[in-house]
Amino acid sequence: MDIEGPGLMELVSAVPPILHIRGDETLNEFEESSETGSIVVALDVGEVSIRVSVGRTAPVTGDTFKTVGDFQGSGWVLEASDSIRVDDRKEIAPAPAKGFAIPFFRSVKTVGQLTLITSTGIKCESVDRFRIDDALSLKVRDFKVQNMSAVFPLDSQFSDGTAFSSTVASHLNAASFRCIVPDDNLGLILRKTFDRFHGRQRARVFVDNQFAGWWFEPGEDRIKRWHTSDFGIAPEFTRGKSEVRVTIEPPAGVPLWSVSAMELFALRPKP
Repeated sequence: MDIEGPGLMELVSAVPPILHIRGDETLNEFEESSETGSIVVALDVGEVSIRVSVGRTAPVTGDTFKTVGDFQGSGWVLEASDSIRVDDRKEIAPAPAKGFAIPFFRSVKTVGQLTLITSTGIKCESVDRFRIDDALSLKVRDFKVQNMSAVFPLDSQFSDGTAFSSTVASHLNAASFRCIVPDDNLGLILRKTFDRFHGRQRARVFVDNQFAGWWFEPGEDRIKRWHTSDFGIAPEFTRGKSEVRVTIEPPAGVPLWSVSAMELFALRPKP
């Protein structure tokens, strides 16, 4: 396993001994967090299971309560008796576990019981969306890209079996676009709909030429190819701004960065 940038990890199980390298420091024992990057190497053949949450995660604090069924709002899922979907995604979210609360910004959908902590001070709004085949929308956003493939149709499914047809393209070098955002924002969330025929898609994300983090999608599915992926942009990159320029730059040697549509959500204070 290899992650770049900050992250939180939980060793679920390991049959063979493992060596954990965190940054430039070799460690004998497994560490649960990393600020610069982390590599976990199995020293023999066998099964290793590790949960990973990439990015800096603020401590989850607040009063907990239990509810049954769907919930509208924002917060963290601490426990769930059944599978959950967050923020209208087609994919089932990872199961929450100790130290791995599942964040949500608009909703949680489930048929089971939830243990939640809610965030009462923010709301999440969709503020922009464009498709990769919409030339006018790309022009309005001053979309620039190098080495992008031809746009092609894809008729497939999301992982939950929902059929979907649209167009998709991939690019090798950086793509950038302009975003109009509310100046009272408390951060942004980028969501891409894409084809995950190729796994291990990753890219550096810049906001106004400042490095904001790594966007990594390790999964691959050549049957149910449609997928959505979210990337959070911290408020220090966007606070007080009414416009930002986002750049998505895959490094050399990784699979092409696939995109069908991009949607932008703004976190804003509740009135």
